[in-house]
Amino acid sequence: LKVAEWLDKQGYTWTRNTILFQYKNLEGKIATYTPDFYVHEFNSYLEVKGYETELDRCKWSQFSGNLIVWKKAEIEALEL
Repeated sequence: LKVAEWLDKQGYTWTRNTILFQYKNLEGKIATYTPDFYVHEFNSYLEVKGYETELDRCKWSQFSGNLIVWKKAEIEALEL
């Protein structure tokens, strides 16, 4: 919610992403990944993640589009 409010305050045009992207998970099986937002001015998907796991790194490394990942430090730095 904080990120959505910040994007609005900055005047960015964004949508809640609903597109599923396929990737091979840690067991080598096909799975799907849905980044949180698409920000038009960034021409990029935005993933809001307070922490990072091995599975996250697996998804992100296979993502074929533009992806920005905001972790705890970036989220906490947002000023509303």
